[in-house]
Amino acid sequence: MNLLKMFKRSEPVTDTYELLKSLGIGSPTASGKHVNSEVAQTLPAVYCAVSTIAESVASLPIHVYRRTDEGKQRQGRHHVERLLNQAPNAYQTAYDFKMGLLRSVLLRGNGYAYITFDGTGKPSALHLLHPESIQVELLSTGRLGYKHTNAKGKQFKYLQDEILHIRYHSDDGILGKSPIQVCRESIGLGLAQQEHGASQFKNGMRVSGVLETDGKLTDDQFKALSEMFDKYKGSANSNKPLLLEGGLKWNQIGLANNDAQWLESRLFTISDVARMFKISPIFLMDYTNSTYSNFSEASRAFLTQTLRPWLSNIQEGLASRLISDSNRANTIIEFETKDLLRATAEDRFSVYDIAIRNGVMNPNECRAAENMPPREGGEQYSQSWMQQDQAQTESTEQETD
Repeated sequence: MNLLKMFKRSEPVTDTYELLKSLGIGSPTASGKHVNSEVAQTLPAVYCAVSTIAESVASLPIHVYRRTDEGKQRQGRHHVERLLNQAPNAYQTAYDFKMGLLRSVLLRGNGYAYITFDGTGKPSALHLLHPESIQVELLSTGRLGYKHTNAKGKQFKYLQDEILHIRYHSDDGILGKSPIQVCRESIGLGLAQQEHGASQFKNGMRVSGVLETDGKLTDDQFKALSEMFDKYKGSANSNKPLLLEGGLKWNQIGLANNDAQWLESRLFTISDVARMFKISPIFLMDYTNSTYSNFSEASRAFLTQTLRPWLSNIQEGLASRLISDSNRANTIIEFETKDLLRATAEDRFSVYDIAIRNGVMNPNECRAAENMPPREGGEQYSQSWMQQDQAQTESTEQETD
């Protein structure tokens, strides 16, 4: 598909990065590794970071609210609720769709979905489009136009209102920037380190020592010695005893991965990827400096520093394409995030107790938060806060008298 897309371009490709991107090779780095979105995912830290953010967002329910004088009211039967929480199309679940959209944005800087409309003009389905099959251009009208090349090489043109486009860190407001390409040098270094470690295990016998002899080996002896050492290659043959004859002596050099700081550099790669995606190393399965207390704090930071910007970006993108202009001022699309910070049972029930006693929640609302059925009389709000306030007022008046 990339080759077809390249040869259908109306203008020549003169930029090296664009040419390598069109060929699917990726950008060259100082480490000698070519980095693109597919290659970057072979680095476990990158794959874990992308999966963690995408899965977290995809698992959150999205609700539509209507602004009222009292605040906002949930619109459970809104067509957008069905698309984003049940089925965006005939072949995907809502989770699959949100997961695919987030992965596209995280890996390539842009996520696209084609919107189909019913007879009344309401969005009826969302279809993911591969980012590398899309060309975006600014039209003379000041709006955006999209060209999509399908797997058969056929092109389709879409208007701005027909495409849901989520961008990441855009400089021009038209296209987002891929964190993989922006930080390709760090990823290339990590890939080179990974390849170095793999080659060490493949060959098994790194130069960790030398053989010495007082005499000179004949060609046959040298060949026999080389064939013998082939039997010690590979991780399965490590630590086998070495049998020497003919006055040969083994002298240990003592160079190990730890001495070369290879393992430390691998840990630094995890930290680099964590910085790239603004996520704590704890969520990349690096528990080197973690405890139960800082894991709790990291979970809060994950919501506020990592997820919240993504959620705001997606919410605004969805509202701009799925809500009509006439209703946008009074309609809100929001992710429900309370489960991300779900505390222990003791902490939750302590909060419920305070909320009930102060008339913030009634018992049935607390039971619903715990997925429990309502009970008779549980819809009543406590008035104890009014009694306490009244008692304090009377006490103040008596002291004044």
